[in-house]
Amino acid sequence: MNIRQFISQAKLAVPLSLVFAASLIAGCSSNVAPSAATSIAGADLAVPVLITDAPSDQLVAFTLTLNSITLTDSAGKTTSILSSPTTIEVCHLNGIQQALVTASIAEDTYVSATITFSDPQITYINSSGQPVVASPVLATTSYTATFASPIVISNTNSSLLFDLLASQSVTISGTTVTVSPVFSVKAVPTATATPPPSSQNGTGMQQMGTVVSVSGATVVVEPGNGPNITLTTNSSTVLQGFSSLSALTAGDLVQIDFIVESGGVYLATRIQLAPPPPGGQQPNQLNGPVTALTSTGFKMALMQGIGPAVGPASSGAIYTVTTSSSTTFAITPQFVSLTGLPFTPTFTAANLTPGQTVGVTTSAISASADTATATNVYLIPQTLSGTVAAITTSGNYTVYTFTLASGSAFASLSGATSVTVYTSTATTGMSATPIAVGSQVRFNGLVFNTSGKFSMVAAVCPDGAPGA
Repeated sequence: MNIRQFISQAKLAVPLSLVFAASLIAGCSSNVAPSAATSIAGADLAVPVLITDAPSDQLVAFTLTLNSITLTDSAGKTTSILSSPTTIEVCHLNGIQQALVTASIAEDTYVSATITFSDPQITYINSSGQPVVASPVLATTSYTATFASPIVISNTNSSLLFDLLASQSVTISGTTVTVSPVFSVKAVPTATATPPPSSQNGTGMQQMGTVVSVSGATVVVEPGNGPNITLTTNSSTVLQGFSSLSALTAGDLVQIDFIVESGGVYLATRIQLAPPPPGGQQPNQLNGPVTALTSTGFKMALMQGIGPAVGPASSGAIYTVTTSSSTTFAITPQFVSLTGLPFTPTFTAANLTPGQTVGVTTSAISASADTATATNVYLIPQTLSGTVAAITTSGNYTVYTFTLASGSAFASLSGATSVTVYTSTATTGMSATPIAVGSQVRFNGLVFNTSGKFSMVAAVCPDGAPGA
């Protein structure tokens, strides 16, 4: 096994107690409910479940409440894997996986999964480059995936990943937005692997939240929606902004890269502590793309909000962010490999531009008025889709000339038609499929404004492995 394949398997092969006879392929039928109301009485196993998103390039925020997820066995009996309704925002998960829940699943043989949902919210960029907060029509309230081969829940390890296919789920016609959620569900056997090296710019799995508690080598994080997530650390875990796990206190805001090890353990490979605002107030984090510059700062479309003043219900709002000479502009510490580039990677108030995705740390915030005063503004990773037009090299980097997808929100906001993407051994690939001229792929990374042109340093390539 080469390094590229090894890293690829390490990302997707997250341990659950599942065995399956063949790959799980999602079939689709709308408004199909399980045929039986009788629960399964088998022994329960702890099964971590992850969620991700396949892109719709025009969207900048897509929020949906998952009311239930059930598995149906060959006798028509059901078991639930979601204990309570959970609101998710998926545009920030384009190409990135996040923990949804550690489910308790009864040992049995299953033939389908049914997801029920409600309350969609959509924000998109129209052809004039303006953000539109839509009140969408929900065309269906459930989706059933019928497995090509039965899934046997037992004592071997694999991963379960729910992928909300945004491009197939949202239709925009004029000013009418219709939502019919479509999911792909994958179960992947675990691979025997060790964590990626600290030289990686990410793992492809991320969790943001506020600290609930710390005990020994573990930290419990409240993600802003759904149940708390317990993560463990080891001597290789990179700590940024603090020196030891015991220094974390309840209410601290953290960003975590992780992998899932055998036994369903979430292992943190990196923990970044957000700097506290002046006065010791509890911070809030606003993540999303810049939609316009203003005389006092900028406007942004909120993808993800973490903290006491914001939550999933705030996603999609257009926030007016005020900055000042005391606001700190910086590149996220997540990127540990930015050397040897043919340009100087910088992020300042002077080269901030519409289309870039930023994280704003603030305690001066009004969620009702959609305003915030920034203490810190970080350049954070974003995902772009498109077609590879050319491939060259520059030092240790493979360089892709990347033509943006038609209707791309980034293209509409920035005015760009292409981006130059730099990948290296610090770029994590989730697939062993080689990238060639003409390949349609996604890259996740930092987008720099270099004299009016745009360059991305990639952290993750979900559709290929350019050097990992």
